Amino acid sequence: MSNNNKQFDSTFKATLTGIKDVLFPKKTDKILSDQDRIDGQTVLVTGSNTGLGFAIATKLAKRGGNVIMAVRSGIPEKGQEIQQLSGNKNVRMEFVELSKLQSIQDLVLRLKKQNVTIDILVCNAGMVSAGSKEAANGLDLMFSVNYLSTFYFVNLLLQHQIIKPKNTPRPRLIFVSSESHRVDLSIDYNTFGQPIPYSAAKVVKFYGYYKLILNMFIVELHRRYANEGSDLSIFTLCPGAVHSDISRNSPTVLKPILWLVFKAFFQTPIKASRPAVYFACSPKMEGQSNLYLHMMQEKLMADPSYVEENGKQVWEASEKLLKELGFDL
Repeated sequence: MSNNNKQFDSTFKATLTGIKDVLFPKKTDKILSDQDRIDGQTVLVTGSNTGLGFAIATKLAKRGGNVIMAVRSGIPEKGQEIQQLSGNKNVRMEFVELSKLQSIQDLVLRLKKQNVTIDILVCNAGMVSAGSKEAANGLDLMFSVNYLSTFYFVNLLLQHQIIKPKNTPRPRLIFVSSESHRVDLSIDYNTFGQPIPYSAAKVVKFYGYYKLILNMFIVELHRRYANEGSDLSIFTLCPGAVHSDISRNSPTVLKPILWLVFKAFFQTPIKASRPAVYFACSPKMEGQSNLYLHMMQEKLMADPSYVEENGKQVWEASEKLLKELGFDL
């Protein structure tokens, strides 16, 4: 039986689902102690200048991580703020514009030149648009930011040995996804990544569609590196409903309503950061991989995420798309 559903077919349904998850949380045994630290480990968090990413970066800095904030704005003040909040001076910022592949490539080459080795990667950056929008590269904007940038960034980091699978402790790759990936949509490889006209009412559905593609890539990444005997820990999470500015690009008429709903019912970014911080810091996660947390509950992703043929097709389609754009892997 498929574990897909129609709770994320519309913004209204998705909001109600998010409120229910926050108001009726399930108990968890996934708890960190003050001794669960990552002193000296290098952590890179994308989209960490605000909201959930800022909270994740702050918590990981408090637990001793050497934090690199990969962001497009807030330099240097947001990094200085985390230094003050965490008491950790080992926090710095790197510019990246995730909708532009050249910017991602430039960041990776800078990290390589600096001899950076990443122990923990948190791919957090994401956005919700007001409707179908085209990125500078001609692709759908949400597709570019929420999926293709992650595919390209992770592969470049591995290729350039900035993430080293044989390192000890085992590198951890943590991806922020969403329960909205449980959409009833199949992938059309003839229009893969191309702008698809959709209204504001269908934004959540297409946001979930791109998260489903992301999840297929994540499972395929685990499959490929596990088959090669590599020591990589790959984790996926949905933080639950978060009061953040991810909806900053939502329709203007909806912004006041969404802000009130978010403020009244959704989690603070600090609370929503728990699954990411748990994956990054828990000693129980050493040697584990291919796990998914919804808030703090371990569960399975939607069935299509685990179909091997889906993962292969997504990977090959992504490589082909990058090649067409002049960014071969």
